[in-house]
Amino acid sequence: MQLKRTMVVVRLSDGRLLLHSAIAMAEPDMMQLEELGQPSFLIVPSAYHRLDAARYKDRYPEIEVLCPSGGQSGVEKVVAVDRCYEDCPEFIPGDDAVRLTYYDEGGPHIEGILLVRSSDGLTAVFNDTLFNIPNQKGLFWFLYGRVLGASGGPKVTPLGRLILLRGKARSGFKNWLHRAADENKLVRVVPGHGDILRADIASVFRELAASL
Repeated sequence: MQLKRTMVVVRLSDGRLLLHSAIAMAEPDMMQLEELGQPSFLIVPSAYHRLDAARYKDRYPEIEVLCPSGGQSGVEKVVAVDRCYEDCPEFIPGDDAVRLTYYDEGGPHIEGILLVRSSDGLTAVFNDTLFNIPNQKGLFWFLYGRVLGASGGPKVTPLGRLILLRGKARSGFKNWLHRAADENKLVRVVPGHGDILRADIASVFRELAASL
């Protein structure tokens, strides 16, 4: 069994589509995507999730590519970057329903968070900083999940701490988790890998912060 990525599609108020961590799909699925709206923004959430970015740029030449500034050099090995997260406070002028932010105020800005406000509340979309994979059977999941600590519920993995949360990033993420827990506005959290969180988010975030 392979590690599955999560792709998120956001339909903006003007009908255009924002794609986060886009995954190449078969033609019938791509046509279904296009029925939702015009893919206009492609968010490559880190240099480690750049695999299918070039395919989307080839299919949609006018799509705008965005990524965290700390991953720009890696992303640009496969596709040109138009803007980084800090250069895109709003996708539609005067409409802050969709925004990109960093949790590590001092850098290195390797990853960030996509926040989407919809009719039922606020959604936070993560990448590799947050996993939520249950323990599973098989050699792969014993080695990757148990030994390397990638499975077993909501967590920041050991590799995530080592690669993504260097320097001030770890304390920045810890502070972000505490603020989000205190505000208690999130109705769902989408991890880069694993199941969506919909319940007890504030408690989960406090436990994650305590683990850092």
